[in-house]
Amino acid sequence: MVIPDGLLNNAGENSLCPAFRRYILRTCRILAVVSLPDHAFRKSGAQNKTSILFLKKHDEDTQHQIDQSIQSHTEALRAEHPDWTETDLETQALRMALAEVNYHIFLTEADQIGYNPAGSTIAQNELYSLANDQPNTADADTILGQYFRFVANSNAYAGTSRPQCMSIDINELFDSHSSFRLDPKFHLFKRERLRVPPPNMQSWTLNQLLTRREERIVPSEFPDREFKVLTLTQEGQLEEREAGKGNNPPSWFGQYFSDGSRWFVAHAGDLIFSQIDIWKGCVAIIPNEFDGAIVTQEFPLYQVDTNHLDPYYLRLLLRSRYFQRAIRAITTGHSNRRRTQQDDFETLEIYLPDIEVQREIGRVMRELEQSTNNAANTFQSALDEINECIVGRLDPQAFIRSHTRAA
Repeated sequence: MVIPDGLLNNAGENSLCPAFRRYILRTCRILAVVSLPDHAFRKSGAQNKTSILFLKKHDEDTQHQIDQSIQSHTEALRAEHPDWTETDLETQALRMALAEVNYHIFLTEADQIGYNPAGSTIAQNELYSLANDQPNTADADTILGQYFRFVANSNAYAGTSRPQCMSIDINELFDSHSSFRLDPKFHLFKRERLRVPPPNMQSWTLNQLLTRREERIVPSEFPDREFKVLTLTQEGQLEEREAGKGNNPPSWFGQYFSDGSRWFVAHAGDLIFSQIDIWKGCVAIIPNEFDGAIVTQEFPLYQVDTNHLDPYYLRLLLRSRYFQRAIRAITTGHSNRRRTQQDDFETLEIYLPDIEVQREIGRVMRELEQSTNNAANTFQSALDEINECIVGRLDPQAFIRSHTRAA
């Protein structure tokens, strides 16, 4: 079946996604999960991130064995943990029952599927190739070929990086995440992530260095106060939200705020990111000019332990290719607005050089960033002068002389 990825990774019980995963784990053997790219069904008008889920229903004997095991484990766990919820009991009993019928699952993520986001045919297709007009199960460069290698010996299958394929033990899957996620991108990155600190670096998890900033404010209680309201661009730039635009109120005085949204106070030096777009690099550090500004709950705030972590270095780190992949791996949901849950974000592992090295790297990068901004401003100013030349308000020769001297 083709399913939206939210069914494979959403953790909230109210979404029923964990219940769906428990149901298929109890009643079926999962053969494979093939993650498709975002554009797989775009030409048909669907924007959802999807995967193909391959299942085989248990035979009667296996199903009876699992049901009996779950029942006995549930009764024992209920007696041992009377404070557990029925969901906790069901999950743990299912984990214990599946350990008795242990098996491996084939996980893979396809990047190229024979057509591009516009729907045009391309030569690259990681899913399968043809031989004599038939699917070629022997082609090791395709997911189909790798799957047949997995089937031949699932216990010994080592996986590949291109195409991205792996095998995971059902018990390892349960232990990888509290909501036993099934999305391949999560497990593939977990396999590939750095496990040993690079030379002269120390290992930390973000929750050891960051403290959630949850200073809530109700703007309507301050009707005559004008607030600075922030938003983040996908390039990681902080901007003030424009009043009167879209659903925004006509101004940001407290009297115009509704009581429906939750607002939080940001402080200079805080880390801020977008829960929806952090995997695209949408992260920043609050500058002094925005100290005391406010943001919605869509933009979590964290106080940084500056004894061990330079805030600007942290921004660079979270915008790096490695960590954009790491954050993409923990996103949940299936639409274009896939979210990063704070609990998952806080458990990310990072490797840090000495604090003085971090600060020096930050200094160098700030200088490069400033010179780039200056160059961009100079170029934009030159474009404005070109307009003046076109309409006759500036002599083109004067323009040439001016910028030749500058060069």
